[in-house]
Amino acid sequence: MQPNIEEVKRALTEKPLFATSAERFLILDRIKSSYRELPQPLRFSKTLSTLLSEVSTPLASYDLIAGRCVDRELSDSEEAQFQAFIKHPDHPSKLTFLASGHCTYSWDAVVEYGLPGLKQQSLESMQLADSEEKKQFFVAMVEIYDAISDYALRYAKAAKARGMDELADNLQKAATQKPDSFAVALQLLWLITLINCAYISENPTLTVGRLDRILYPLYRADLESGRLSRERAKEYITDYYCKHNLIMGRGEHQVGDETNSTTFKRITNFDAPQYLLLAGTDEEGNLVANELTELFAECIVPEFKNPVIVVRYVKDMDRSAPTLWRTLCDRALSSASMMFYNDSNVLSAFERIGLPKEDAQKYAHFGCNWCSPGDNAAWMLSSPKSRHYNTYRSEEERQKLSIVYMRTNTAHGWPEDFLNIMRELSHADRPVTIEDFYTRFLDTMGDFIDRKLEHNSLELAVRKRKPSSVMSFSDCFLRDSVRKGECFSASAKYHFQLQSFQMFGTVVDCFIAVDQLVMIEKKLTLKELLCAVDANFEGYPHVLALCRNADKYGMDTPLSNYHVKRLSHAVSDMVIRKNKPYLEREGLFLVPCMQSDTWHLKLGETFGATPNGRLAYTPFSQNTRPSNGACVNGMSAMFNDMLLLPHDGLVSGALNLDVDPRPFEGDEGHGLFASILATYFNRGGLHAQVSCAKLSDLLEAKKDPQSHRDLRVRVTGYSGIFVDICERLQNDIIERFQ
Repeated sequence: MQPNIEEVKRALTEKPLFATSAERFLILDRIKSSYRELPQPLRFSKTLSTLLSEVSTPLASYDLIAGRCVDRELSDSEEAQFQAFIKHPDHPSKLTFLASGHCTYSWDAVVEYGLPGLKQQSLESMQLADSEEKKQFFVAMVEIYDAISDYALRYAKAAKARGMDELADNLQKAATQKPDSFAVALQLLWLITLINCAYISENPTLTVGRLDRILYPLYRADLESGRLSRERAKEYITDYYCKHNLIMGRGEHQVGDETNSTTFKRITNFDAPQYLLLAGTDEEGNLVANELTELFAECIVPEFKNPVIVVRYVKDMDRSAPTLWRTLCDRALSSASMMFYNDSNVLSAFERIGLPKEDAQKYAHFGCNWCSPGDNAAWMLSSPKSRHYNTYRSEEERQKLSIVYMRTNTAHGWPEDFLNIMRELSHADRPVTIEDFYTRFLDTMGDFIDRKLEHNSLELAVRKRKPSSVMSFSDCFLRDSVRKGECFSASAKYHFQLQSFQMFGTVVDCFIAVDQLVMIEKKLTLKELLCAVDANFEGYPHVLALCRNADKYGMDTPLSNYHVKRLSHAVSDMVIRKNKPYLEREGLFLVPCMQSDTWHLKLGETFGATPNGRLAYTPFSQNTRPSNGACVNGMSAMFNDMLLLPHDGLVSGALNLDVDPRPFEGDEGHGLFASILATYFNRGGLHAQVSCAKLSDLLEAKKDPQSHRDLRVRVTGYSGIFVDICERLQNDIIERFQ
């Protein structure tokens, strides 16, 4: 086995749980207040410049790509210092190192111009700056380019001293010119990624772009000139993959805590995924599938967590690129760090929202289970917010903007909204129909969407008052920011927020249960059903049996089909309709999606029973997936119900596709899996991310963790080492496999 791969495997499974980016913390603690009086862009550039000038430049003899950071356990005195540092009001993450993740950069521009070209563009734009704030913004940007260049040159010197001449030459070029080879470009892209993910942003979750497309011209030129072979390119890609994993910690960030996970305070990238996109379409709608696409697929190491490979599936790709498709599916059965999106669905949804085709085509997966319009769109929740902008706000604005509109009206999400409506309608003085439930539910959701759009519109207006007063690392690598001298969170072409139908499976099953048991079969009255639910079905075993035996999303029955289609289409239609005036006026819109990450677990654990037969304090359904245990008619029935979701109305929504490896063993089994997955996507399926494991192995791993250190599973938009995640999440994953 290659030494770089061996090193990663050890790091992912054996790195101390409380390893900390020691150099980062010690340097930043010393300088945290040094530039306090400067405007934020200059405070940021000078703090980062100092940090990059002092961190070490570690190398291993087998490095083809340079760029590591030092993680280690702290001494007792250092630990006390660290705890004080993270609580200090001048801690950089509070007002200096602003959010620079959950996004993608203009990576093609980085490769086209390199650091010197980007710096030159900034200097030219500075000459046209019409305010002191904008000039300071450009000054800070230039200082950051210089800091990155100097960091690369220090690395080049270290490589030269160790006799690593090829690496030293690549680093020298990455620092001083635009990339002229595949290796130099990959080196530059990694250094930028490393700096953001390991030194700046907590939970960076950075999308590293469509590298098979961006780097292909350089790869092709290198091959034709004889400077690079196919096998050497694979070695570079593998080392690039290795570097992504070395900067991670252990544990899991959404359900884990400081007792069982490294946390982002210690290692900024500890459990954050980076997303690398493959395939998809070009501007003419043709499949992007070249030799470099195949190499990135072939180099996937099953044991790695990062980068997460996001495949943009194009209709009939299984027939137009059969070798590539088979490679991707083979890797998916052995790796928990892959996901597939249906290119046609995502493009159609963005175009239906109102984006021009050329903007929709740039879409990128940007975090957990979401898609955005790529490098010309800013996510409102992650970007620097109004409090970071040095401007006066009225007290009324302060109060309005103190509310975060992300999920729903209620603490426990749309299942709680359904229960509130059920309670209200149980007191109606007339016969209640399922139409009443739909009317009230959609009215409730519509009211929330209206308030959320109004809130985001106000937030955006505040940001635009002082667009050059704040800067994030992202701004140095986004076309619009480099051109305008304005923070992307204020000046992007589009601004968006997620509007997710969380716990869709639970909610649609509640609609089905009420319709079937109360309206159609009349086996219960609404009040009888509500009494049983409020009692957590204690004393109502017959009602619980009726609820659990009712049709469910994932069973592919006429009733489940009806409600899955009606509810999902009605909600996505409403979100898109309400977006229209905001998109036309401000470039602002909500993204209709179905994602819950692990909130299905957190919220379910604190909420009572629901009419679908779910008991109190148990998980809700996750993302687009049916409720655990609902798919009693097999994978095909589940797919049939999921194919009723709107093909042009959801931009994203994850399906954790958990499969037993035994039916898919050997060449014939792998071919069967590839055929099933392609059929799902060719018929309009939106998404799939695969965990392939035996239920017995999961159960054994709980009993004997040390013997199952290599067992990896899908959590949500990222994968986890099963024995390193907390027990309640382990239990939920086990239920998915049952």
